[in-house]
Amino acid sequence: MKKKTVTFVAKMDEFLQSVVSQCRELGISEDFHIEGRRVDQLPYRPIVDGSLVVLSSKSIYPQVAAYLPPGAKVIVAKRMLPYHNLREMLEIPKGVKVLLVSDTAETAEETVRLLIDSGMDFELYPYYPGADYPRDIEIAVTPGEAEHVPDTIRKVVDIGFRVIDLSTWLEIYAHFDSGNFQRVTARAMQSLIDITKQLNNEIHHAHLLHKYLEAIVNRIEDAVIAMDEKETIRFINQKAVDTLHLQGVPVQGEKAVHCLPPDFCETIRQCDENDDVLVDWAGRTYFFRKMHIVMEGRFLGSLLLFRKAAEIEQMEHDYRMRLYSKGLVAKYHFDDICGKSLSFQKALRIARKIARSSSTVLLLGETGTGKELFAQAIHNASPRRREPFVGVNFAAISESLLESELFGYEEGAFTGARKGGHIGWFELAHKGTIFLDEIGDASGAIQNRLLRVLQERQIMRVGGNKVIPIDIRVIAATNQDLQHMVREGRFRADLYYRLNILPIHLPPLRQRSEDIPLLAEEFIRKYCLEMRRPPFTLTQEALKAMQEYDWPGNIRELENVMEYLAHVVEEEVYASHLPFLQASSAVPAADDVLADECRTLCEAYEQRGFLDDVVAILHALKQQGGGRYALGEQLSRQGIELSGQQLRYRLKLLQQDGLIHVGKGRQGSRLSIKGAAFLACCGKRPKIN
Repeated sequence: MKKKTVTFVAKMDEFLQSVVSQCRELGISEDFHIEGRRVDQLPYRPIVDGSLVVLSSKSIYPQVAAYLPPGAKVIVAKRMLPYHNLREMLEIPKGVKVLLVSDTAETAEETVRLLIDSGMDFELYPYYPGADYPRDIEIAVTPGEAEHVPDTIRKVVDIGFRVIDLSTWLEIYAHFDSGNFQRVTARAMQSLIDITKQLNNEIHHAHLLHKYLEAIVNRIEDAVIAMDEKETIRFINQKAVDTLHLQGVPVQGEKAVHCLPPDFCETIRQCDENDDVLVDWAGRTYFFRKMHIVMEGRFLGSLLLFRKAAEIEQMEHDYRMRLYSKGLVAKYHFDDICGKSLSFQKALRIARKIARSSSTVLLLGETGTGKELFAQAIHNASPRRREPFVGVNFAAISESLLESELFGYEEGAFTGARKGGHIGWFELAHKGTIFLDEIGDASGAIQNRLLRVLQERQIMRVGGNKVIPIDIRVIAATNQDLQHMVREGRFRADLYYRLNILPIHLPPLRQRSEDIPLLAEEFIRKYCLEMRRPPFTLTQEALKAMQEYDWPGNIRELENVMEYLAHVVEEEVYASHLPFLQASSAVPAADDVLADECRTLCEAYEQRGFLDDVVAILHALKQQGGGRYALGEQLSRQGIELSGQQLRYRLKLLQQDGLIHVGKGRQGSRLSIKGAAFLACCGKRPKIN
């Protein structure tokens, strides 16, 4: 039986192609012979007699009428949206302005009506070539005619060409008196079921995503409240519920003014957008930030983040505590400090008492009397013992670096500044103790900034404009006479009085001679253990000589002597072994093997061309040990210019050859017994021209 013919007529091939595709999908081509004609093809491709003519739109009828077969039945296709392509359009937010783009005013307005009838809830503006439109629109929807979208549109949703409505297919089947239309509706329903399944999957996925995001937001540290443009609460996390005491109160979907505390609502209204502000509410200080939620150019509501300021301070403190791994720890306790003399015990009793407070301490005493040990012991006996201990030696760091190291700096503060800036020692010591060693060496500029820190307990980074509050205890130390420096104008009087709140005078070793045997035994035990050798003993003759000696270097010098003896003696130490009793005070009691080794080293340095450099370095360290920067400046004042790399290289050689001791951290370098012997050996050699 020959199939009945249905001829579709349109201006564009795209319409005809979509009809063919739809006929195949719905099984219509099984019942009818489908043909397609463009209007401009009709003069040479006539419509078959007896066929049903279906026009794409009413507007083309005048152009088609002359080519219709006698008695031909003509209907105009009703169109509907291709629902399987609507998913992206469903993602457009409610109420957003959308441009509907088509080739003619008729199809644009018709598609607008279809979208409105389909329940699309956004503002639609029909557009066709040459039409005007609001310039603030950023989204366009088009039924397969994206080439007509204006260039100003940011996002285009192409839903594809409109398809033939089921009512038109019903009219076609009724024209031919065919009973197979039920099969067409069944297939259309199957397509809708497939789309529904996909949408159900999307809804399930969206539900899981919502739960996933809700779980994430409930685990962040900030309290979060999201409100729409009408101040209806759309989301509130558990932290906000707990902070505002809203347990058991219906909140989501309610107006903020009806469920949140009135004074809290007023606080929200007073917050500016995207500003971090400190707000006092309910007897506590909070950090507030309010941000507008804008999608596709439309204001959809506000997001509020808030948190107790104390929690942020605690987080900052915890971060600083993790810097323990960098060595910001006090190692020594009062039990580690040896001494039974009355003067020393008095200083120890005072230190134990003042450790319990947070007042500033000033440790006064000669070089080597144990000021840093006292500082660490005071910290470890204080309520701050679990917090950082940061030590700064003003004599070991150049003035150019000291300010940025003390106070930190912001990114871009100066050439070579580290990306992201740098946290200073005062910030690192927050909640703990900062030890300002050799405070008498601080420059006038540094003294000015230190005074402000002590007065205000605030710092400002180099290159910064924000004041950072700090909670620290200050322990300062010096071997200089600060009162004399104040009288001479070399030290600020107001800074001195800020530091001299709890002074402790540490007696020199010559005033506590009864402690020398005890200290000597401690050092003998220490170095014999390090060298894995049997301990040696001090004869009464040696002890008497040690107790009668002045010890200008104090305990540090005593430790050096014990280290030297651990290298050169076997079982007993006699007065003749003590280096300070030799004919020249600069020359330690080196045996023949040591002297030969020093002469060999002298010749080796001379052959390499920098004997004068190492001699100058050793002389400088003999006068005053210290860090590399201070040493470089001291050499420069003597007319010896060495780059940082050159100085590091020479110090490394001197350390390898045992001529200097390089301390850990801020201790710097100091001359060894062997180094003193080396200087004496080189001094006896005639200079080679």
